[in-house]
Amino acid sequence: MPDTGLMQPQAEQTTQRNEILDAFRNALAPLGGSQTLEDRLQALTQAQRDMLLSTARMVQMAMAFKVAAGDYSMGYADLVAQMYGRMDIAKQQLIAELLDETAPLGFEPSPKPPRTDTAISIYDRPEMQVAPKEPQQTKAGFLERLTQSESSGDNNAEINIADGRRYVGALQFGDARLQDYQAATDTSFTQDEFKANSALQDKVAAWHIADIDKTIDGLGINTDGYDRDGLRAVAHLGGKGGMKKFVQSAGKYNPSDELGTSLQDYYDKFAIQS
Repeated sequence: MPDTGLMQPQAEQTTQRNEILDAFRNALAPLGGSQTLEDRLQALTQAQRDMLLSTARMVQMAMAFKVAAGDYSMGYADLVAQMYGRMDIAKQQLIAELLDETAPLGFEPSPKPPRTDTAISIYDRPEMQVAPKEPQQTKAGFLERLTQSESSGDNNAEINIADGRRYVGALQFGDARLQDYQAATDTSFTQDEFKANSALQDKVAAWHIADIDKTIDGLGINTDGYDRDGLRAVAHLGGKGGMKKFVQSAGKYNPSDELGTSLQDYYDKFAIQS
């Protein structure tokens, strides 16, 4: 005898609702819909897990320093975003969720009140602005925008990637680029010394952009049609050689860094829209 009782249509309707809700969960949730944290971690490769663990440890250590200093202004999610602003948002959220699960904080974050002082940012001071070949192409405050993207303005930011390379400071400089600066200026310091010296970070930042500008100018007419700030951002992410290849290939040379950000991504982010 067919099941035509009153309960059958209701069961079908409930199932239908659940399927629709699950579809929306999967479509809207950036970390894999209804998957558990364990499921998402299981889906990672070993290299991805190692990277995740290394990054999570750095965030946990930074949080410990903040708490020891009496700073309870942010939770893991905000701290991850501050330290690793270029990282894909889904990866940021996965790291924050992992830390919330394994090392929960014993306090509710209390954001600091906004600053009301009118001091000029170091990156907006006249002496920090590098004169471009064509001034109308360069937006004032490029360094500040770049700093916010790289570290949210945190001079103490640091990231270690899977191959062992380390990037530190407000602009996330690797050792190779710091060695370029030292060779050009006949100076000597370690990455740790650089990270601890905000004045030195400012000097290297100004030199870094001026050095990139020389390379852009050296490309001549090849850069016609390109935005200078966009090319500066490409060179910061992929090196001066990478920026040259990006221009000379009309954007076909477009690798991504370890966090999934491509040269074109950074060009689009910083290019001034007319």
